[in-house]
Amino acid sequence: MKLSSKLHHDTDAHAPKLQDKGTIFRRETAWGYSLSQQDGLCAMRPRAELGLRVLSFLAFLVMAALWLWPGASFAFGLLGIKLGLTVFLGVMGLTLGYMAERGLRREVQVDLQRNQLRVVWLNRRDETRLHTVIGFDEIGSVFVRRGPVPGRTTHLDVRFGTQGEVETLFEGREEVLRELWYDLNSDLRDEASVSEVPVMAAKAIEGRRRSLSRKAAIKALPRALR
Repeated sequence: MKLSSKLHHDTDAHAPKLQDKGTIFRRETAWGYSLSQQDGLCAMRPRAELGLRVLSFLAFLVMAALWLWPGASFAFGLLGIKLGLTVFLGVMGLTLGYMAERGLRREVQVDLQRNQLRVVWLNRRDETRLHTVIGFDEIGSVFVRRGPVPGRTTHLDVRFGTQGEVETLFEGREEVLRELWYDLNSDLRDEASVSEVPVMAAKAIEGRRRSLSRKAAIKALPRALR
């Protein structure tokens, strides 16, 4: 893939190869490359995940205390309120715990070996949680979508599947996303299907030529040319 002249290369030979796309970084891998948005919150995410885990634990602790705390009331008039609080705290604890385990860092992986586009989440331990897998042959288009109001965030979306589902890959400045759009449109094409079309066309043309040549062999020449 032809890289834009705006990309900056990492000068450290031992560091992962990163290419800066303004707010989006590209990291080369053995199977392709990954793209992640750099929004200045990289140092905050591990602490935020830890905070979510603490809040999840506190939600379950309060939920248990509603029933197990010494002197807790089991009056009939309070049971409905306590059941409602129990459900609310349980759902909140599960949601916060899931977000902490899943992670808050989102990454788009372009697998050129498996011909897949993957959207994954990474947590503070660099564990990956799969969100979406899209085969290159399922992709209908990759497009830049401007916000309805001038100055709003621009989206880089991919349309895929038979139902035309849309997945937002990144949000940011239009000039950055348009540069990335050129790269993705070059890489996400199904090279196999592209290469098959000329082959099939060549076979059809060759068959047609043979058919025409056989007909020409048995067709009598015009009287003027005999």
